[in-house]
Amino acid sequence: MDQARFELEKAVLEKKLPSNMYMFREMGTPNAHLLIGARTNAKNVYTLKIMLNDFPSSVPTVYTTKPLKDRSGRDLDVSHELHNYGTTDGKTRICHYPDGSWSPRVSLYKVYIKCRLWLECYEIYIRTGQSIDTLINEINRQGGNPTR
Repeated sequence: MDQARFELEKAVLEKKLPSNMYMFREMGTPNAHLLIGARTNAKNVYTLKIMLNDFPSSVPTVYTTKPLKDRSGRDLDVSHELHNYGTTDGKTRICHYPDGSWSPRVSLYKVYIKCRLWLECYEIYIRTGQSIDTLINEINRQGGNPTR
């Protein structure tokens, strides 16, 4: 990410979120990332790690910094139904944008919002067993359209 884009992303986050909720780390390295807190409606707090190595050219990889569990208490495995890429090294990688829907114009704030929506769906899945895929499709039918 070039300096102008970095400044733009910082400005958007400064306007939308409290400054103690996020931090850019290791900028200028292949491991550059944004750590950002997400608090769900159920008051659960998660930390997301948004990798910036090829942002905004491609969809940034997003991990939770702690492993997420399935309804049986096991680490999430790769699952289309649960929109995730599995759990590795204690982090769960979540699916937030399909490659075909990505545009370099998408902001880190919008990535955060989609991940926050994913976390809400994840918590509904834990409570009810309803798949994240089903929940996202329902949101799309109601006009929420989280995949764009």
